[in-house]
Amino acid sequence: MRHFTAFMVLTLVLFSLLQGCGFRLAGSGDSAHPQNVFVQGGPASHELVHFVRGSLGSGQVDVTEPDLAAIHLHILSEETSREVLSLDASGKAREYDLMLNVVFDVRHANSDDSLTRQKIQIHRVLVFDKYDMLGSGEEEQQLLHEMRKEAAQRIVRRVRAVSPD
Repeated sequence: MRHFTAFMVLTLVLFSLLQGCGFRLAGSGDSAHPQNVFVQGGPASHELVHFVRGSLGSGQVDVTEPDLAAIHLHILSEETSREVLSLDASGKAREYDLMLNVVFDVRHANSDDSLTRQKIQIHRVLVFDKYDMLGSGEEEQQLLHEMRKEAAQRIVRRVRAVSPD
């Protein structure tokens, strides 16, 4: 029992020291700039807009209508492309470089001036299997899905860094 009490006291002291130095788990506590954000994107970026709204909504940021938002996020373009990286012995593509380019800007609700117009570029390598064309196509779609999720997370980090003033 004595060891248990000593352990509990030590644990409480360590937790209070961590709290005192400002340590917080990621995603806990108040954001530096809690804000309301309106997210807008074209039909081509539907999946990306969905991921951005979900990521913003899971944090300290409220996704809202344009009239209530302090910050407007506009996803201006989303483009996917692929380039051949290597060929097999018969001259057919063996590896592709998948690219996702997203251009967005962030504005204050009461201003037409863009605070930040930024571009995010994400690359992934796709190894194409000519004997499993259906599987390779599904793998490409899965990679693009994951790339959009990563782009959404990067956008959310940048939006959270913007002061609503």
